[in-house]
Amino acid sequence: MNPYQALKSAVLDEAGLNCHAIFDIHALPDAAREVLFERCPQAREYRQLILIGHAGTKFWTALQVSLQSDFSQIDAHPVDDFTVEKVREFMQTEAADQAYQIVYPGAYTISLQELGKLAGWHHPSPFMVGINAEFGPWFAYRAVILANSNFPTSKALVSASPCDSCSEQACISNCPPQALEGGEFHLLKCVQYRQQADSKCKDTCLARLSCPVGSEHRYSEQQMQYHYGRSMQVIK
Repeated sequence: MNPYQALKSAVLDEAGLNCHAIFDIHALPDAAREVLFERCPQAREYRQLILIGHAGTKFWTALQVSLQSDFSQIDAHPVDDFTVEKVREFMQTEAADQAYQIVYPGAYTISLQELGKLAGWHHPSPFMVGINAEFGPWFAYRAVILANSNFPTSKALVSASPCDSCSEQACISNCPPQALEGGEFHLLKCVQYRQQADSKCKDTCLARLSCPVGSEHRYSEQQMQYHYGRSMQVIK
């Protein structure tokens, strides 16, 4: 079994939502539980927290098939909408009699990276995208569910950060505005460069593309353009 898949679900697998971690809320580390209750008070009413993500390219393929059109022309949020649809389908199938609430995507400021660290999925990188030991920077957090479910909890995966053993540091040297100089992320340099007319990073990230970890799982050019196009809209 894939160590990143805590749930056996044809619904999630076919949607490319192939990373799952299940936590008992009241067994979370004290600090993590306190932050969760502060940001999402209704978590006190549930037994479990389910973290769902995707790694690799299968999610994007499933999304395109679902939309059956050029999603780039859609003004809504097709990635979030597709994820929520599949999560609801999964919960209705596997935990139909249990109360649940999807809190991400949503209005609650859930700390996805901290949950990812607890699951053993996430290591920080110079370019501010989490690095996974198997999939590199080609994974993402897609949903957080609070549920009165009784799924077996998952054990945290243990792995060293790929960045610790990376001698080439290609992400740093290949960043056009040198926004990763010194191994630290300089947001202003990144944002200013991306807004330039001749920027090579308007709809991509050359630093991220330079990462050698999990390169076989790299997103397609279309997927990169979608995500970084969204971020440019925020910048503007």
